[in-house]
Amino acid sequence: MGEVPPLTKLYEGYKERGFEFFIVYVREAHPGENYPHHTSPEQKLAHARKLRELEGVKIPILVDDLLGSVHRAYGLLPNMIYLIDRDGTVVYKSDWTDAAELDSVCQSLIRLDEMRAQKLPIIRQGISERLHWIPMDPALRERVYRCSGERAIQDFFNARGYLPYATDAERAKPAAA
Repeated sequence: MGEVPPLTKLYEGYKERGFEFFIVYVREAHPGENYPHHTSPEQKLAHARKLRELEGVKIPILVDDLLGSVHRAYGLLPNMIYLIDRDGTVVYKSDWTDAAELDSVCQSLIRLDEMRAQKLPIIRQGISERLHWIPMDPALRERVYRCSGERAIQDFFNARGYLPYATDAERAKPAAA
């Protein structure tokens, strides 16, 4: 959810350059009573539509099948991102959406197009792997969990033993039995 506004900005900035962006709705990352695990294709489509409505999504949303075929093929994390060039080559893959990082790779592809247009020789394509750190907005995390429902908050608390992104009042609240 929090990654949508920066991705929308990229989408709007790069679509005139021939880039296409898609969100693949694979599963509920934080299921709760408001948005539980999907049990039917209709429910999954309804949740994707609600995402579009709640977050003002302008990027086309593709919905994975109920078995999660796309999710399984591309990685099981809820917020992965891939950038595929015009030739169908995966030129960028990350286990978490980082709009600043993606912007950098899009700029790199534009430079490649410019080099090709100028018929500059390209020695080779380089491959890099790196760690990057993505800041988290505590208010956003709290909004995500609250949107899903108390069960999502409780599940996170049970798994971690604390609510790292909740308000101080929520952090002090004892876990429900």
